[in-house]
Amino acid sequence: MSQPHFSLNCKRCQARLELDDYAIDTTTCQNKHVFFFKCSGCDDFSATAMANIAQDQWHEFVPTDKLDELIKQYDAAIKKYG
Repeated sequence: MSQPHFSLNCKRCQARLELDDYAIDTTTCQNKHVFFFKCSGCDDFSATAMANIAQDQWHEFVPTDKLDELIKQYDAAIKKYG
């Protein structure tokens, strides 16, 4: 099964999206894990489910010092309710 394509470029101005924040669902079995992005060009916001971006691409927008912790949190949430 292929993952949906999520562009890391703004739909409005085509500037690069930057990770603003993320949310990991740790309280329900809905697996609603989300990345929140902010456009570096027009300040627009965008969000997508973490599952819409392959984990091997997360390093493209998650700072290196936070990537390992994010993956640990995500994997723990998936194991808890997956």
